[in-house]
Amino acid sequence: MRRILLGLLFAFSLNAQAADKLKIGHDAWIGYSAAIVARDKGLFTKEDLAVEMVAVSGPGDTLAPLVAGHLDVAFSTLHNLALMAGKGSDNLVAIYLLDTSNGADAVVSAKEITATAQLKGRKVAVTIDAVNHMLLLAALAAGNLNPEDVQLVDMSAKDAGAALLAGKVDAAVTLEPWVTRARANGGNVLYTSAHTPNLILDAVIVTKETFQKKGPQLAKLLRGIDAGHRYLSDKPAESKAIIAKWLKVKPAEVDIMLAGDRIYGLGENRVLFGHQERPGPAYGSMARVVEFVKSRGLTTKPIDPKTLLAPALVGD
Repeated sequence: MRRILLGLLFAFSLNAQAADKLKIGHDAWIGYSAAIVARDKGLFTKEDLAVEMVAVSGPGDTLAPLVAGHLDVAFSTLHNLALMAGKGSDNLVAIYLLDTSNGADAVVSAKEITATAQLKGRKVAVTIDAVNHMLLLAALAAGNLNPEDVQLVDMSAKDAGAALLAGKVDAAVTLEPWVTRARANGGNVLYTSAHTPNLILDAVIVTKETFQKKGPQLAKLLRGIDAGHRYLSDKPAESKAIIAKWLKVKPAEVDIMLAGDRIYGLGENRVLFGHQERPGPAYGSMARVVEFVKSRGLTTKPIDPKTLLAPALVGD
């Protein structure tokens, strides 16, 4: 019996060592909730995949360590992917779309400003050259304004929301919970990411080498995230408790955040990527982001947006 037990323990040890592993960099963003739920509910383990989640300050902070080989996977925006490609890092691809902002990012204003057209000549807080700058340009175009018609004040999205509430600017491009706070303070929501579907997309990003060498592990990762997406849908109360603990917010704030974001599973990814004969809307979104970074002079080399997407694993 002792030999049998020792043999079983040895076999278990070998299986544990043989389990696939991935190191993932991410910041604290509601759009990554499916992956967090999957981690906490053991859904990656069911795929025989061990994941190490490494927290960073912002979505742009994951890509440099990814390129350096310190991470296997990064969660970041298509905007940051395009920035890296434009600066010469042409070794990165997005293999899966995690979520899109669907109202969580917005242009909000002081109570006396009720329409985007009224922003002319006003001070608008925005993170220049970031994704919320893209949103502002879309809002200005919808209000028949040019970029030079407003005075830009460069600051982070969170600081922008705080500056608006403090009366330091006339409008701000910010995110939840600052959008809700601005509205509660009498401000107006002039334009949101819901007006421009899939403009602000987050993705699972890897190097081309990892894509080639660790395809089976990455497929397990995507299946695990998809399982987390289903768990979030099937058991929302339990999932929201996990998310609230992770983001260190109240459950009511999780409801607000989820209402302004659309989290994607494998099914949605197949639609977004389409197929070779008929590419899906993800390619248009990537092209729009590339055009923005080029227009802002943020690139030092040409970028082909099609080469930044590698959706082969979403069909596995």
